[in-house]
Amino acid sequence: MEESAKRLDRPSFWKWAIPLVLGFVVLAILRRAAVRAAYSVGGTDTVVIVVTAMALARLVLIVLLAMALARRFRDIGWRAWIGPTILLVTMLVPPFLVPSVIYAIAIYTEATGMGDIREWTSMVGWISDCVSLVLLIVAGSMPGRPASIEVAHVFE
Repeated sequence: MEESAKRLDRPSFWKWAIPLVLGFVVLAILRRAAVRAAYSVGGTDTVVIVVTAMALARLVLIVLLAMALARRFRDIGWRAWIGPTILLVTMLVPPFLVPSVIYAIAIYTEATGMGDIREWTSMVGWISDCVSLVLLIVAGSMPGRPASIEVAHVFE
């Protein structure tokens, strides 16, 4: 019974994954409008609070999605740590590491023929989101292992 609570079959995985991904989409849509509204209402302090709240909401969605992915990987029969690790790396590292690296490159090179930094961070975000989406699709499309059923030996 303990093993089945740590596994997530295909239909249950999609019941978790689809609302969580839609939550990411809603947060992405609302972010720009919320920052503009917060800046017009209360200035920089309000913008910091709104951005922090949205970052925390995104972090909660990432953790819930990683948990669902770990349970799905366990049901498939793969190592349960692989899926969440890939998801966490692709969802958490680019927002922090990539802007810093691109900014450092832009500072130390005189001719920055690479364009605007925001374009590069947007491109890296698209790539990491696509990797995460492919990971979710693969996990949701693989058949799971059958549950172990104990056979009663009645006629022995």
